[in-house]
Amino acid sequence: NGTEKVLITIEDLASNKTFIEKKEIGPSDYVAKIFSEMGSYRIPHTLEQMKDGIFYLTFTRFRRIPIVPVLKALGMVKDQEIVKMICPDKPYDSIFINLYDAAELKTEEDAIEYLAKKIGVSQPKEVKLERGREQLDKYLLPHLGTDPKDRLSKAYNLCKLVGKFLKVSEEGLPLPDKDHYMNKRLKLSGDLLAD
Repeated sequence: NGTEKVLITIEDLASNKTFIEKKEIGPSDYVAKIFSEMGSYRIPHTLEQMKDGIFYLTFTRFRRIPIVPVLKALGMVKDQEIVKMICPDKPYDSIFINLYDAAELKTEEDAIEYLAKKIGVSQPKEVKLERGREQLDKYLLPHLGTDPKDRLSKAYNLCKLVGKFLKVSEEGLPLPDKDHYMNKRLKLSGDLLAD
């Protein structure tokens, strides 16, 4: 009947891998990205360091949230532990700027309440805490798990991400080649229809 059938293939960045790239324009010099995929979830996460030295994380409803409150909300509340996990060899000045910025958040609950306010939850404290925890469990790095027991693992992985970012931005570690085929996945028609 003269119709042609075409098989379409789409090239996509590999899921659950960190990519750091240099930005030519914008409020930050570098940006780290990770597409966290688990089941039907494929959630882009972005980490940026702004000119004020603060690291901001973006995912789902969370838009440019400072990283330290996220770590504290996941259960990593001690500043010393955060520094040790991000840069075990030598602390960077920018880490202390970030810790100072979130100094008023002393407990996990303080941090969760702060994050819940940022996404517009204005109900009583108990509801804020429940909604905040639910958002972190479901949508923050779901490939690491979606249960409360996975929170510390997520905090450790975020610290590793910040450490890697600092090695690139402050020590000149080479950027990963996101165009290398090791970092790409080809989606065929079946994958695309399933999506």
